[in-house]
Amino acid sequence: MVAAGRGTGQTDGTGPAGGAARPGAGPVAGAAGPAGARPAGAPAAGNVAGVAVVRRERGWRDLLGDARVVVSGFGKWGGGLYDLSSGSAEALDDLPTSGIALGGGRLWRVLRAPGEQTSTCELLSYDARGVRSYGRYDAIRDPHDVVWFDGAPHLSSSWDDAVWRVDPGADEPQLVWQGSTVPDSWHVNSLLVHDGALLVCAFGRFGRHKGWKGEAGRHTGFVHDLRRGRDVLTGLAHPHTPRFRAGRWYVCESTRGTLTELAADGTVRRRARVQRFTRGLAFVGHYALVGGNAHRDRDDDRGEVAVVDLRSFEVVERIPMPCLEIYDIVTAGPGVVRAAATGFGVNAARAVEQHRAPGRPPERWSTPADASLRLVTARTAAELAAMGEPIAARHAVRCGVRGPLPATAAAGEVTTWRFEVVNRSDRPLGSVLPRPVKVGVRWFPLAPGAVAPDPGAEPVGNPLGPLPRVVPPRARTAVEVPVEVPDVPGRYEVRVALRQPGTGWFGVRVQGEVLVEAAGTAPPAQAEGSATRPTKRGAPVSTWRTA
Repeated sequence: MVAAGRGTGQTDGTGPAGGAARPGAGPVAGAAGPAGARPAGAPAAGNVAGVAVVRRERGWRDLLGDARVVVSGFGKWGGGLYDLSSGSAEALDDLPTSGIALGGGRLWRVLRAPGEQTSTCELLSYDARGVRSYGRYDAIRDPHDVVWFDGAPHLSSSWDDAVWRVDPGADEPQLVWQGSTVPDSWHVNSLLVHDGALLVCAFGRFGRHKGWKGEAGRHTGFVHDLRRGRDVLTGLAHPHTPRFRAGRWYVCESTRGTLTELAADGTVRRRARVQRFTRGLAFVGHYALVGGNAHRDRDDDRGEVAVVDLRSFEVVERIPMPCLEIYDIVTAGPGVVRAAATGFGVNAARAVEQHRAPGRPPERWSTPADASLRLVTARTAAELAAMGEPIAARHAVRCGVRGPLPATAAAGEVTTWRFEVVNRSDRPLGSVLPRPVKVGVRWFPLAPGAVAPDPGAEPVGNPLGPLPRVVPPRARTAVEVPVEVPDVPGRYEVRVALRQPGTGWFGVRVQGEVLVEAAGTAPPAQAEGSATRPTKRGAPVSTWRTA
């Protein structure tokens, strides 16, 4: 970490002098030395002893980069959200789910109950920390999909063949459009925003309940533009998940078992045979990830995600899934996966209590086992509880505090200063028992003419401030640090750093000289971003040291 303004990196406790190491810094195993160099006598790249070298084809995981693939699933045996980024399904939780979508800075998620129809709509939203809201909307029956459009999530109801708008903070949804009043006669399902308009996908226009079943709906599916009031695609076989990419349409023709590519005018160009009930579609480079449900006549079957190479339009990989049915696939940043895994564990202390409570003797249980409620997965609770254990030195040197210090402060003032806690380690930071990580300010008096405090001098301590939220790996967060300026005027070296009981002060710290003046001689000088009014006396001193 690089200091801004005066000062150089120093450390407290576990941090080495000179600052924390950058993630990925240092020699790399197998590195070839200076840029452009190769071992003596080695052939040029692409040619070994005169023989051409065939370069490995870049697969979809190579093209994914830092992004993640999130898959939603459900079925009679359950489901949940899954991270498919590694090429195999890692369950994030076990809440059966249909539609998922990104929008408004959140991940939106429609919960799915076992059975054919979900009686009521439950909509979760996640921000960077975890679950942000839970909404129950009884008017939306058998909800399927969700999409962000015109500043709000919109949901499809297959039972009512309708589209609903859910304004953030509203108790009741608004009906936007309804295709039929006969229950599930059209089977409205997937939603899509294209060219500024909301599009809806359905199996066909029928006048009877589930009139689309069987051969009757084989060629009646359509995608309808609600703004223009016209179909943009027709003649589809029980379609789901329409997408428009590079001038072409892609649709899961579910009962045909294909991913179908169509020209902009709706003419079919190609079909990739997935050989399953297809639903759920996302793109990674020149690959399409297509959901395929388990065959219902095979008790030992499970769903899968088929990888289709868009160049050959052939299935090149099949990834087994633990659930029976796939509904949606989205690509998102790593923070989305982290938030989904955290779920209701935003309050880390409560999640940690869930982890530790079962280990207590029965006479110390506050409730019987059959009344206990679990809001986070056992894995998430255990990961959060680990934040209360001593931080290892290899992680400590990659954490720190940064921000400006004021040039002056008023003696005896009680205030707060705003800083940023930075976590470049591979473990989360949090203020959870028994060893909560906190931030504190220390004031070291400076003798006249001295540039550093006396090694034996005792600093004036301030209260420690807890971290307001969990700081995930390779993330940062703002924190208000309590400050009690010493009563004695003079020059002080101020250090702001992280501290953990049993570990002490650690990581990169903010350090600089602050002049404490007698109260009333001038307006108090505040750190930039402080909750109190800023100083007009001199520029803040932005110095860094390592704690």
